[in-house]
Amino acid sequence: MQPGEDSDRAVRRIAWAIRLESVPGTGPALQAPARPAVRPATPSTWRLPAVLQGAIAFGIFSVFWIGHFVPALVAHPELAQLDQASMDPNFYVWSLHWWPFALGHGLDPLTTTMIGAPAGFNLSWLTTVPGLAVLAWPMTAAFGPVVAFNLLTAFAPPAAGWAAFVLCRRLTGQFWPSLAGGAVYGFSAYEMNHSVPGHLNITVSLLVPLIAYLIVAYRDGAISRRAFTCLLAAALLLQMLVFLETFAGVSVVLAAGLAVAYWLAGPAARPPVASLSRAVGVAYLAAIGLGSPYLVYVLAHAPSGFARNVPRTYALNLESLLVPRPQRAFHLSWLHQAAAGLPAVSQAGYAGLPLLVLAAALAAWTWRSPPTRFLVLMLIFAVLVAIGPELAVGALHPIPVPWALAWRLPLARSAFPVRFLVFGDLTLAVIVAVWLSAPLRFTALRWGLGVLAVAAVLANIPFMTPPQPSSRAPLPGFITAGQYRRYLARGETVLVISGRGNAGMLFQAVTDDYFRIAGGYVNQAMTQRTDLPADISNLDAAGTDAPSRAGKTVVSAALDDLEDSGVGAVLFENSSPQPHLLSAFRGMRLHSRVVGGVTMFQIPHDLS
Repeated sequence: MQPGEDSDRAVRRIAWAIRLESVPGTGPALQAPARPAVRPATPSTWRLPAVLQGAIAFGIFSVFWIGHFVPALVAHPELAQLDQASMDPNFYVWSLHWWPFALGHGLDPLTTTMIGAPAGFNLSWLTTVPGLAVLAWPMTAAFGPVVAFNLLTAFAPPAAGWAAFVLCRRLTGQFWPSLAGGAVYGFSAYEMNHSVPGHLNITVSLLVPLIAYLIVAYRDGAISRRAFTCLLAAALLLQMLVFLETFAGVSVVLAAGLAVAYWLAGPAARPPVASLSRAVGVAYLAAIGLGSPYLVYVLAHAPSGFARNVPRTYALNLESLLVPRPQRAFHLSWLHQAAAGLPAVSQAGYAGLPLLVLAAALAAWTWRSPPTRFLVLMLIFAVLVAIGPELAVGALHPIPVPWALAWRLPLARSAFPVRFLVFGDLTLAVIVAVWLSAPLRFTALRWGLGVLAVAAVLANIPFMTPPQPSSRAPLPGFITAGQYRRYLARGETVLVISGRGNAGMLFQAVTDDYFRIAGGYVNQAMTQRTDLPADISNLDAAGTDAPSRAGKTVVSAALDDLEDSGVGAVLFENSSPQPHLLSAFRGMRLHSRVVGGVTMFQIPHDLS
């Protein structure tokens, strides 16, 4: 399309979406074209190709995010530095290595005895991001799992923002409103809450807006029915393999969205919505069919007894919609106190007062528009699901909601309600883009509110890493210089003890699974909040002479645990010591040596 060729049609299209004007050649919301021939997208206010505009948007998001909040991740990607006090980052480092390793060696990737030795773990219910690990395989093979993890973490929010930009531009045809919408989604509190601990299964969220983009593109006739079905099936399958819970959430939201669209369309316009629903259904059948071996295996190995209080614990407190994280309370003591009193998991719900006012203003100003009503109803739906089985507002006593019984269903019992906020954030992103692009009056006021809404979202971003990496970040030379090969036999079981979370899984990934490890944190359903075997962790919580099981001291119980696990060596990372545990092991009179930044205790095969 030449610049300006169909500019009049573009303006009338936006006017139709906002004012319900009758526009020749266009139909109701979500209406598919009568003849699904490929045609150009809506023209942009910039005289640049759509692909170039997307590249510029991604560049802006990347410079903003990486330059200010995660510079060390890109400047020193070889260092394990993201929240090393937590168990999660190094779990994902291990996952990025494990899938290529298992597939390359003909191993079952859903079970392993390489961690949690000797019994190992069933990995089917874990968030090991198989789809992402396979896609990142070339980068992991070339540069290692730590580099792959750091770069994926660094570029996940800009990529999410870019995907939302693409969706918003498809809807509005304008660059700057779409850029604002992309920023609202890519740097949302939900995205930030999971970027800090490195939850790759959640921060890699670009597939959600891309799935919405495919639906809108099909509605506009930009892709054929066959192409739509194939692309949507591929996107759904990939989302299933990145994070199954988000795939389930997408399914629920798509079902709700199609039902709302069918209701809003009216009798005359419902056949196209029904046709779209059938195309989506075919895509789902294809995705589930291709992913059925993985899906069936995962569902068959769901852990029991874990999900009893999950929906209630991991739910949205409505006050979080207005209250930022404590570190971003604008130096207001009352706001800091309010933020500190809210559950940390609920910080993902922050949208900010300006953004909520903007959404309310669009609803009040253009309520007669079916697209507006669709967006508002979907936003309300996402929030209602996110609050879980109880309505919590601040410190007030929670009140059960009428749909609380739905959270007792088999699959819903293990779902985190707050994770539905990703769909609410995407809806808010589209609302911002539509608000800024609509041909309404009071342009300065609209843009002022829009800029304030985006600024309130960006002001809530936490600093994930310092400008320079921590002195504790480098791994010990025992690992990086390959000294482990001299002191450990291949396949030997070791126990790694460190102040670094999941150090054993990190060391194992970096050494290409040279040794097995006892312990390792995988999730709350299978392990306690520690990466150490139970009796070893007891050494850190009690005196060495304290009683443990069967009248034995914790030291004796720990030695039994080492013997049962077949541990041949215990490695203490000297730069991240656990003084109490180190003292306990020294009291065991085991042979030890300090080499390459670790203190290694050798465990005799016969401890009796």
